Amino acid sequence: MKKLVFLFFLVISITGLSASVEIKMPSFDKKNGIHRIYFYSHDDKTEVTVVFWDEDYPNFLLDLVYDVYRFFKWGRFYDIETFFVERDKIVFPDDFCPSVDYFQIDNLHNYAGVPIEKVQKNGEKIVVYVSTWNHMFSTQPLSSVEYQNYSVKEEIEARRIDVERIFSFKHSSRLLLAVVLSLTMFVLSVLTILLKSKSKNAIFFKASTTLCALLIAVMNSSHFEWFISAGLFFGLLGDIFLENPEKFKDGMIMFLIGHILYSLGFGLKFTVPPVLIFGTIYFTLMAIYFLVLHRHLGEYKLAIFIYVLAIATMMVFSFGPLYLGVYYIGFLLPLSAGLFVFSDLCIAYDRFVRKLPARNLIILSTYFFAQWVISLSNLF
Repeated sequence: MKKLVFLFFLVISITGLSASVEIKMPSFDKKNGIHRIYFYSHDDKTEVTVVFWDEDYPNFLLDLVYDVYRFFKWGRFYDIETFFVERDKIVFPDDFCPSVDYFQIDNLHNYAGVPIEKVQKNGEKIVVYVSTWNHMFSTQPLSSVEYQNYSVKEEIEARRIDVERIFSFKHSSRLLLAVVLSLTMFVLSVLTILLKSKSKNAIFFKASTTLCALLIAVMNSSHFEWFISAGLFFGLLGDIFLENPEKFKDGMIMFLIGHILYSLGFGLKFTVPPVLIFGTIYFTLMAIYFLVLHRHLGEYKLAIFIYVLAIATMMVFSFGPLYLGVYYIGFLLPLSAGLFVFSDLCIAYDRFVRKLPARNLIILSTYFFAQWVISLSNLF
């Protein structure tokens, strides 16, 4: 009878792995938690690839250097680990570590073939523990550690190499081009800031900078992400119009449409933030409008008021990925939206209230960073 039960469990583990593998990870490291799990059935085994949002080196000061090293070595910030479930054992090729301390930094990457009968089970599920900060695996829990379970929301079939093509620019021409465009955008933004007040050619560099952001977004667009790409397109038109002082209102209209499209894209792609975010941002920007700008605007009072409402709405929806738990863009997108608001407020202050010193540096650097991050939001 025991042999029949064992054989039944083996059949389940090979044919229905998405329901039979349970990954347990320490709760205190949930910000680096599991993004997705991929499965691929070979003839005699099932390949399980786990994608983590990130991994943090135990030394905070060295973590940034470590992230840069990983980015150029692996072509990604995500951490990807793979193990195999065979008929009689689980094989960890180089990611097994029966650690006693989650933050140990030696003896990390090990091979192990653990017999199925020695692996913990939760009902029909094989239980695998994350045992170290760089996401090595173990079949035993650490003592005095609270774990959270990762449950598979959808079964995704892919091999390790297919997963690398999704997350690493070293295996994806699309991501590599996004990296190249990002570096190009940085160079063009510097040239724009340096030449803005010295040469008429600055409009070419400014438009080219925004065009790079648009191309990054378009290459990574599907479904609701096209709203974000469309927003960047109208931002490009706005950049061109704003270079002519007589076309200021036309430029505002282009950016107004862009912010509406951003709001739609962020809300549909991610989620709608709580009411507290709406209230806080609207109150803050309306206070700035009425206390700082209103009395100086003349015939532009209504137009600027509508624009402030639009950009406030965009900033509200930029918090969507933060509340959805999307790790990187979750904090970068609200930051970039805040910088976009700051840049536009500086434009209004410089035009209607008082000339700003170093206006090009202040306005353009924050604006270009904002557009770059907005374009990257299509990757997540």
